[in-house]
Amino acid sequence: MKLKKNLFAILALLFGVSMGVRADVVKYLVLNTADGQQVIALADNPVMTVSGGVLKVSVGGVEKVSTSLDNVKNYMFQEQSATAIREIMADGYQLSEGHVFMSNVKAGETIAVYSADSRRVSVQRVAADGRVDIDLTSLPKGVYIVKSPTTSIKVLND
Repeated sequence: MKLKKNLFAILALLFGVSMGVRADVVKYLVLNTADGQQVIALADNPVMTVSGGVLKVSVGGVEKVSTSLDNVKNYMFQEQSATAIREIMADGYQLSEGHVFMSNVKAGETIAVYSADSRRVSVQRVAADGRVDIDLTSLPKGVYIVKSPTTSIKVLND
């Protein structure tokens, strides 16, 4: 019940927090639900409503999240330097200048890139040497999921 009351506080905080966004800092609302994690950039000016026990988040008139308040496990505001994601701490992955470099991946496997709203925006096959260069520079700035058959990583394309 306390969580539900706190979600109403999010609505008020969103306006104050999003107004203070600096160019070198990216701020997010992170909702952890029974279905997974939802990450909403505050710079996108999300509109949150709660009605009939359902939390809805829209960006630019497009609904991004719709979940029962009972489904929400917790939430947090996250602030991250826009240049903070430069190294990926997993073996075989490196992020540099808008490229995700992967090595030691099975040749011929498919690597897919998904936008934060779950749309597949890119697909590549791993070369015979087990390496692949995923170029994010042509994609809009934002959060992306790079998914191989065995691993998923979240990257910020800035």
